[in-house]
Amino acid sequence: MASQNNGRHSNGRGFPVDVQPELIFNTYWGFAGTQALAVAVELDLFSAINANFTTVEKISRQWNLPLRPLRMLLDALVGLGLLNKSKISYKLTPEAKTYLVKGSPHYLGSVLTLDEKHLGTWMKLKEVARTGRPLPPPDGDPRKTAHFAELARYIFPTSYAAAVVIAKKLGVGKSLKGLKILDVACGSGAWSIALNLADPASQVTAQDLPEVLDVTRQYVKRFRLENQYRYLPGDLLTLDFGRSQYDMIVLGHVCHALGDAESRRLIKKSYDALRPGGRLLIGDWIPNDLRTGDKVSLLFALQMLLDTPQGDVFTAKEFKRWLGLAGFKKVGALKAVYPTTVVTAIK
Repeated sequence: MASQNNGRHSNGRGFPVDVQPELIFNTYWGFAGTQALAVAVELDLFSAINANFTTVEKISRQWNLPLRPLRMLLDALVGLGLLNKSKISYKLTPEAKTYLVKGSPHYLGSVLTLDEKHLGTWMKLKEVARTGRPLPPPDGDPRKTAHFAELARYIFPTSYAAAVVIAKKLGVGKSLKGLKILDVACGSGAWSIALNLADPASQVTAQDLPEVLDVTRQYVKRFRLENQYRYLPGDLLTLDFGRSQYDMIVLGHVCHALGDAESRRLIKKSYDALRPGGRLLIGDWIPNDLRTGDKVSLLFALQMLLDTPQGDVFTAKEFKRWLGLAGFKKVGALKAVYPTTVVTAIK
C-alpha cells in the first residue's frame, strides 16, 4: 500500500510517483530541438512540404536526401509541434506555414540557423556565470560593427512585423500624420520603414554606426523611401539628439544591450529631443514584472550576460518608472508580434 510523504504518493520505496521528470528532460533536450529546427530550415524542408511534397519518399526524391535520416528528422519536427502527421504524410502547422516557408513575407529562417560560433558562445555560459565578465567581442572589435550589421539583416522580419502592428494600434497615418521620426540604433531601419509606409508624409532620421547605416540605406532603397530619410551616423551614447525636434523616437531592441544606467540616460536624452506631445516607443524583450515569464525573454537575458557587461531584459514596470523619472506623463505597454512588447510614453 502506498505511503504518503509530505502529501505526495510514494511507491513504498520513497519515490514520488506523482512527480515526473518530464519538465527536466524536456529542458535538457531543448538543445536537440533547436538543432533539429535549424537543420530543417537549412534543408528547406518546410518549403518542400508547402510545395506538396508531403511524404518522406517525395521529399527524398525531390531534395535528394536519404530516407532514414529524413524520416527521423520529420518525426522530430512533429514532436516539436512544427508539423502534423497522418499515416504517411506531413502537413505544416500554421506557425510553420507563416514563418518557415521560404518566400513568405514573414520568413524567419535567417534568424534560426545555427553556426559553431553561436553554439560555442553558449558553451561558455558556466565561465561567464562564475566570473560575471562577458565574452570578448567578436574579431576584437569593441564596437561590434560587423556583428551589428549582420544582426540588422537577420532581425528585419520580426522588427518590421512588430512595427507594422504598433503603427496600426497607434493610428500612424490616420490620427498621427506628418511625423518627424528619430530611429535610434536603427539597424536595417525596420521600425521606421514600417512607420514611414503607414505615414508617407513622415520624415525619418536614421541613427546608427556608419557601417550599419550602409545596411539601412539598402533597405530604405528596397522600399523606395530615399526621399523620406536622412542619416545621423555616430555612437548613440555620445550623439546630441537636439532639443524638441521630433514627434516620435523609436528605441527598437536597444535598451537590453545597454543596461540600466545607460538606458535611463538614453530615455532622458530622448525626452529632451521630443516636442511636447511627442511619443517615445521602446520595443524590446520584456518579461513580466515578477520575472517569472516569458521563458524566451528570460533566456535572452542570458544572451546579454554572455555578450555585454551591463545588458539585461527589463520589465514594463521598470521602464515605466524610468520614463516617469525622465518626465513622461502618459505611459503604457502594447503587445506587438511575439516576443516584442512596446512601451509607449508621451511627453
